[in-house]
Amino acid sequence: MNFLSLLSSVAAPKDLWSILIEGFQNGIANFGWTILLLTIVVKLVLSPLDFGVKYTTKRQNLVQQKCAPEVAKIKKKFGADQQRVRIQTQSLYKREGMNAGISCIVMLVNLVMTMVVFFTFYASLQKNTTYQAIVEYEKLNVTYSETFSKAFADFDKNDDITYDNAKEKYNEYFAADKWLKEHQDTDEGWNEKSTLVEKYAPAIKSAKTAAEKETVNVWNETKANWLWVDNIWSADASVSPFPSYEKLRDKATGKYKDENKNKISYKEYIEKNINQDEYNTIAKIVNEQGGRQKNGYYILAVLAAVVTFLSQYITELHTKLKNKKANTVAKAATDSSMGMSMKIMKIVMPIIMLTFVLTSSASFGIYILASNIASIAIGEIISLIINKLTKKKQAEVEEYLEKEANRLIKKGKLQEK
Repeated sequence: MNFLSLLSSVAAPKDLWSILIEGFQNGIANFGWTILLLTIVVKLVLSPLDFGVKYTTKRQNLVQQKCAPEVAKIKKKFGADQQRVRIQTQSLYKREGMNAGISCIVMLVNLVMTMVVFFTFYASLQKNTTYQAIVEYEKLNVTYSETFSKAFADFDKNDDITYDNAKEKYNEYFAADKWLKEHQDTDEGWNEKSTLVEKYAPAIKSAKTAAEKETVNVWNETKANWLWVDNIWSADASVSPFPSYEKLRDKATGKYKDENKNKISYKEYIEKNINQDEYNTIAKIVNEQGGRQKNGYYILAVLAAVVTFLSQYITELHTKLKNKKANTVAKAATDSSMGMSMKIMKIVMPIIMLTFVLTSSASFGIYILASNIASIAIGEIISLIINKLTKKKQAEVEEYLEKEANRLIKKGKLQEK
């Protein structure tokens, strides 16, 4: 047991997201709420880009809906000549004022920004998960060591054990106890060592009890819990709140600079500076006596999947026209493969989000959930503004398509709903 150890010089990640998290965390005590608030702020900062995408998409959809009957006629006229169909369709869209180039650029910029934010934030939280686990362990290890040494010294009535020599005395006890277990069939040295073990055994037991109790108290006071999640640096699932040494080492990511400006990976630090037995001793104490056997209940993963589906469903609703006849004509003339692709994405995206959250720390799950909810809320506000800006154009499209619907109904080519 490495008693009286000092906290290491392991440094926190210094990427942009980590710096922002640290800055927000200084004003908010809870890491979970810090990540949630930072996510909302980021979504607000990026909202002008969202507005640009939604506005160009809305105008593009209106042009496509208005042109849908003519596109259907072009496809019927030119049949299998896909190149001719494409040229005629693009020409039609151009006459209606749709600039496909600008739309593609805006959407591409938005896609790139979304992917950059997603994956860099994911990587940052993975690094912070490793760092926070290391810091938490070292804090608890020092707590255990110091409490054990003090309780061990206080228990002795003859004052031959002090705080300063507690490590030495414990090592004597540990060596004697180990020797006795390995030399059951010999008398040489037995009495001396058994006397030492008997002398120190009550003090060891009392000191361990005190150390375990204080370690659990410090864990409960300082752990990064959030609502139903006991530790946001572990997954919101039926896993131990405090990860095992093996899991921490194998999932460790990221690097930091030491005092000599050398880059060191957190995995390398763990392997060189953290004793596996000591770590798992602390982990066992926390997980068995800390009050919670499970870190979470899969709530974040389920909510992330549901909200992702809801977000796509709401987006689809905004593309529909209010006039039922007009919407029927636009839908009938739309490429069926596009509709099928949208249906597939509504299933695939929630599954992807579910997988990401289940295989990541709860901190990333909080980010995903907050990001999707913020997107829906901000998106609804943006949609209200865009609907006002495109109100005249939408009325024009609906009027045109309604006339087309009535014409098709009279000819028996469309059923009235």
